[in-house]
Amino acid sequence: MSIRPDRTLLAPGLEISRVVTGLWQVADMERDGRLLDRDAAAAAMAAYAREGFDSFDMADHYGSAELITGRFLGMQVGAEGQRPSAFTKWCPTPGPMTADIVQAGIAERLERLGVETVDLLQLHWWMFEHPGYIDAMRELVALQRDGRILHLGVTNFDTDHLRLLVRHGFPVVSNQVSFSLLDRRAAEEMSAFCLANGVRLLAYGTLGGGFLTDRWVGASEPTSVEDWSKSKYKRFIATIGGWSALQSILAALHEIARKHGVSVANVATRWVLEQPAVAAVIVGARLGEREHRADNAALFSFSLDED
Repeated sequence: MSIRPDRTLLAPGLEISRVVTGLWQVADMERDGRLLDRDAAAAAMAAYAREGFDSFDMADHYGSAELITGRFLGMQVGAEGQRPSAFTKWCPTPGPMTADIVQAGIAERLERLGVETVDLLQLHWWMFEHPGYIDAMRELVALQRDGRILHLGVTNFDTDHLRLLVRHGFPVVSNQVSFSLLDRRAAEEMSAFCLANGVRLLAYGTLGGGFLTDRWVGASEPTSVEDWSKSKYKRFIATIGGWSALQSILAALHEIARKHGVSVANVATRWVLEQPAVAAVIVGARLGEREHRADNAALFSFSLDED
């Protein structure tokens, strides 16, 4: 029998897989202007759902990810007894957040997803110098009361601004943040605040753009990195002490991976998954091209001991 991912109750009425399938790579796959075949991509999502990976994360700017997900949700495919869940993000340009602007933004999400209620609507705000996010949250709560949003979350909010929302009574259930062995900022003040206030973390970047994998164990530092994601996480590596610091982490991961008979990626992701404020990790998928479901399922075949 194949291993199935653990599940958790993110918020009332919203049980999710602890490995959420991220659809940001849809935008990359469509970079040349050709859209993915929605039926084929939806069928790929259905394959994930049947194996228990039935929670999906996307955003308004991830290419046609919401449209593909709408096609998938119409198929009503999921693991036995479980309804697939879809999280999306609304990432408006900072400016006046009137009722009409917010309603239009969410109406587009609902139309593209083909649903009456968004399971988790996450607000992303580009610059906190502009206070419009408070007005946006106020209108989002009104839409939640109207039944168009089940739960509200945020993305990349720092602790101070998350604290402001919570203390003003906004019902935030999650914060999606970067969290990895390269980037441990969320393990400190952020986690303490979330644990004390019932907010769960959804962690992305757990593999550091692919640098926390077997491929890079003992490898020489690349002279150039053209991939956008890798170039982003290469800066993280520079911040923590450079390539030698990464290799020290990879050597430890490799030793632990051999002990448990799993991959370096599994150990790196398992470390994030075991952080007490983390509800789930988000692992990207290239629909119809590559899938790593078996390797992701191995996350639940072991746990990290004190050593």
